[in-house]
Amino acid sequence: MKTHRTLLKAIAAALLVCTASLASASDSQTLATSATMSGICKFSTSSTPLAFGTIDPSLLTDKVATANVLYKCTKGTASAGVTVAGGNTRLMTVSTTALAMAYTLGLSGDTQTGKGFGTGQDLTLVVTGTITAAQYQNVTAGAYAETVTLNITP
Repeated sequence: MKTHRTLLKAIAAALLVCTASLASASDSQTLATSATMSGICKFSTSSTPLAFGTIDPSLLTDKVATANVLYKCTKGTASAGVTVAGGNTRLMTVSTTALAMAYTLGLSGDTQTGKGFGTGQDLTLVVTGTITAAQYQNVTAGAYAETVTLNITP
């Protein structure tokens, strides 16, 4: 009987060892991940107006004004440029009348490479407006204005 008990204990111990080794067996699996980052450019905030101020029509010099427009592009993405909807030769008008004054817009800083969209990563587009003396010397007094749409392309 003792041998029989010893044999049973030995079998039970062997089963425990086998069960324990099966329970502690592990496996691993790899998982592929991916993402695609868009290369985009966007204007950061509304810009300050391009304000020519009060113009004295008796002067013989061009009236020039500038405005900074901030934009951001994906890090490493260069802007292909900014365009002015309707072109760079413009007309400001006096509301509710047919009075108009011509001017032109120039852009610089519109093809910079992006630094990302985080804080402090703005790029600066400088918009320069010019009204030549010939364009303003013979216009009627009034408050001339126009809204211009800028488009940016990465």
